[in-house]
Amino acid sequence: MQAAYTLVDEATLDRLVASAPEELGAALEALEAGGAPTVYLDKLWDGLHFLLTGASAGTPIAGDPLSDAVVGVHVFEAEDYVGCTEHDELSVVVAALEAVDLPAALADARFDSFTAADVYPRIWSGDPAALRAELAEAFGVLLEVHRAALAGGQHVVVSIL
Repeated sequence: MQAAYTLVDEATLDRLVASAPEELGAALEALEAGGAPTVYLDKLWDGLHFLLTGASAGTPIAGDPLSDAVVGVHVFEAEDYVGCTEHDELSVVVAALEAVDLPAALADARFDSFTAADVYPRIWSGDPAALRAELAEAFGVLLEVHRAALAGGQHVVVSIL
């Protein structure tokens, strides 16, 4: 499973919201194929959520902008996980991400707790330095996609497939 973050305008978001749940995945694939700006966290979305919030993304934290950064504020009815953060919600998310002391969070990360919490993917017994580097890169991607959406007046659609 990987997480994709796609930037969309208002009309596109409206079309996605109006889509039937069984058609949403295909609609997102068509957006990506059509060139909609999309970035991927690949397999690290749950690990990043755990690093930032102390909880798996399987149990998002309502009202927590760091949780919202990973899984979105709103959840679509869909066969797979699809969420979104609307443009007017992005400034809070970006501010929360910018306030993270990433070096300290990574230094404090105890990967045995990731394993104990059954955080996806099951890689947390690997080399801690490599895991920290991967999480740092994923955090940078997450921050930049939210900044880009905020600056461009767009929304962020999250899909985890």
